[in-house]
Amino acid sequence: MTKQTTPAVTVTDPDAREKLHIAQVLLGGYAAVSVLTLLAIVVFSGNPGIVTDAVWIRGSILAVASLITFALGVSMAKGSRSSHRRVRIIALAQVVAIIVIECVPGAFPVWFKIENGVCGTLLIIVVLLTFARTVRTTFATR
Repeated sequence: MTKQTTPAVTVTDPDAREKLHIAQVLLGGYAAVSVLTLLAIVVFSGNPGIVTDAVWIRGSILAVASLITFALGVSMAKGSRSSHRRVRIIALAQVVAIIVIECVPGAFPVWFKIENGVCGTLLIIVVLLTFARTVRTTFATR
């Protein structure tokens, strides 16, 4: 069985190229914040007032998801149609999950909700950039 891959698109539009670059940088920031948060969770794991079981679970998931999303963002910026589609779906789903987390009272400590808010803000911008007309046109199937 052969693996079918979609050919990479050459991003010629300067506006689309800039938006993709910004999205890649923001996804890198998202990954950095998430990994640093996981490091903080490990460091403060002895304090149950700061690090709860829910923080461990969500923080671990965020760190892994952010690294995967960043890798897809790098591929997207190089012109991968499938990565563009995946980044749009994953980033939007992560924004929804963050909004839900922010709305659940008492489930997470304030510091973790602030971190989620920062990540959510970065991802909202990524969603807006990847849904921009010039970027969508670049990845439109011909």
